[in-house]
Amino acid sequence: MKNMAKFILMLGLFAAILAGCGTAQDDSGNGAEPGQNEEETASEGQDGQEQTEEQESEEEGTVGEGDSVIRILEQNMTYTVKGEEKEETAFLKHSDNQNYSIYVLPAYELSAEEPNKDVLYLSENDQVFMRIELLPNDADWNMLEENTKAQLGAVSENVQTSEAPSDDFYKDATVMKAEGNGEKVSAYLVKNEDLSLKLTLFNKEEADHEDAFLQMAKTIMKEEQQK
Repeated sequence: MKNMAKFILMLGLFAAILAGCGTAQDDSGNGAEPGQNEEETASEGQDGQEQTEEQESEEEGTVGEGDSVIRILEQNMTYTVKGEEKEETAFLKHSDNQNYSIYVLPAYELSAEEPNKDVLYLSENDQVFMRIELLPNDADWNMLEENTKAQLGAVSENVQTSEAPSDDFYKDATVMKAEGNGEKVSAYLVKNEDLSLKLTLFNKEEADHEDAFLQMAKTIMKEEQQK
């Protein structure tokens, strides 16, 4: 009996030792996994935070209704002069005479001509220029077309209506042209949702910068009126 009791006691101790080893192995194995999960969770949380911050940044960069638009200081512009395609950097200019900004190519300058009229002219020849007039939204369009036709009639009796450029900025524009004595005059009456303006382009047969003027004109954007 004593030998049997000792045998049972030894079996119990042996079982307890095995159970302890198993628990230690389980704890060791399980201890690595929570650590890894915490790192993965932290990484996922950080990535999620970065994505959220990027989304918030993008949303802050979007211009909502009634917000002011902040324009970059320069942009690349492609245009054609004398059949040659060129690409240059145009720089943002603000009109001191009317409430708008425009990107201007290096060979041209923007200047006030008279109240509510600016001129964008070729630096080396100020006889080649574009007159810019911002129009009120309630302008009488029929009268404007008649007056424009009469103005071009001073260049030539043969005032022709032309197709507007394919660009969306000019999609609803009325275009008139007249030529005479080496002069080429074009008028563009542009009426978009948030901008109405009259562009009058004065070119020479030997110096036709029409496309350059049109490329710059389509960057015109109204600004809030200064108080």
